[in-house]
Amino acid sequence: MRSAGGQGQESKLTRAEAAAKRRPKPAREATPAAKIASAGNSSVKNSKRAPPARRDTDASALAMADLLEAHRDHTFRRLPSRRVTGERGALAFINETGFCAAFTAGLGVPCLREAIEGRREPKLPEHIQHDRAIIMTWNLKDALPARKAVYYGKVIAGRPSFIALELLPAFLRLRVTPGGYRKLYERGALSHCAKLVMDALTRRGAAETKALKLSSGCAQPNRRADFDRAMKELQEKFLALKVEERYDPFTYVWDTVENRWGEALRAARALSPVEAAYRIVRRYFEIAAYGNDRAIVRILGIDAAPVERVLHRLERESIIRRGLRVASIRETISILATLA
Repeated sequence: MRSAGGQGQESKLTRAEAAAKRRPKPAREATPAAKIASAGNSSVKNSKRAPPARRDTDASALAMADLLEAHRDHTFRRLPSRRVTGERGALAFINETGFCAAFTAGLGVPCLREAIEGRREPKLPEHIQHDRAIIMTWNLKDALPARKAVYYGKVIAGRPSFIALELLPAFLRLRVTPGGYRKLYERGALSHCAKLVMDALTRRGAAETKALKLSSGCAQPNRRADFDRAMKELQEKFLALKVEERYDPFTYVWDTVENRWGEALRAARALSPVEAAYRIVRRYFEIAAYGNDRAIVRILGIDAAPVERVLHRLERESIIRRGLRVASIRETISILATLA
């Protein structure tokens, strides 16, 4: 029979043994084979997780992104030393780029206001009526189209834009629907208000905004949004355009593209769709350096089929490289070959 002291000592030992069992055993050094197997299992478990990028790869990708933006800084004139300073410089800029936005920077195409500022994507000021670049752009959008030195309208990404005369036939070939506005309307591709505006312009010639509102039945205040959408629609389809701004009282004067730019339309008919797309897309890459295929189609308003054929041709000619990824750019892009 054990003594009480023995029982207490045994109880302590039992508790100590139990604690020892619960205590984790020190890790044993794994054999090389075990390490390799462990690494293999880990890679299988984390196969969806991308491996950490090498520093030199990251640096190379960032250097490429900087190189592409530096190219745009030069061609978009986003540098103080290259900024546009007057009407002659603005016309030279539009002719160099082939097409550009008027006021909106950051679309992936050149912007005249940005070039006047001489820096990347300047924010719109709170009081735009006192901003030098905006005032200059506003005056240029009147002066240059008035003497038919450039084309102006809401045609690039649906924003006010300029097109150089050299590329205007190519845009007209791709964006003007054969058969005219009546055929578009019959197919349901033109709004009723836009069709009535075109009826009035075709019948009467150039007209002020107020006359067109009355002709289209959109003179009431609650129809203003319908009229504004119709005028934007007609500009995007290269059917009508603003040809003058009058300031006393303030109003716009509109005309048909056929009446205003008949010679360019005739030149457009001599181009095939693919050749027209080639001229535009090649100039895009020469100036913008890179772009995503879908974004190019959307911004330029060109059908995807001829653009895809042109991209294949530019790749065969070693002008661009396709299917590339660059740090800070989410989509797969095509890049001007001299920079890739």
